[in-house]
Amino acid sequence: MKRTFLTLILSTWSLLATADSTLQIENAWVREAPPSAHMMAAYMTLKNTGSGEAVLTQVDSPAFGHVMLHKSEVVDGVARMIHQDEIVIPAQGSVELKPGSFHLMMPAPEKRLVEGDRVDFILTFSNGATTRVQADVRKKP
Repeated sequence: MKRTFLTLILSTWSLLATADSTLQIENAWVREAPPSAHMMAAYMTLKNTGSGEAVLTQVDSPAFGHVMLHKSEVVDGVARMIHQDEIVIPAQGSVELKPGSFHLMMPAPEKRLVEGDRVDFILTFSNGATTRVQADVRKKP
């Protein structure tokens, strides 16, 4: 019992130690997809109150086998998604992940997600900091 309690406390402490207090995540949500959809998208606002830029390099979720950083663009009248290796959040600035711009793409959810469900994400930044985010599943923004 003592060993389990100690493991829990150390795990929580290490999570807090890696969280970056200069980063704030707001309005995180996942768009509900039709039952036949093989891809889902997630959105949120990333705010950086620090004096240096923050660079999002990886996102993981237990609800999906893989999470990708993408950006939608229209070039010569043709819409396309472009894979992003990173998303830079400027010092004292923010980046909004939203439809038609930066967003997260997630193939093959572990189970069908519907409005009212919640999805956990772990955001990893270039400095090694991680931030846990819980996003609501919604039909519309």
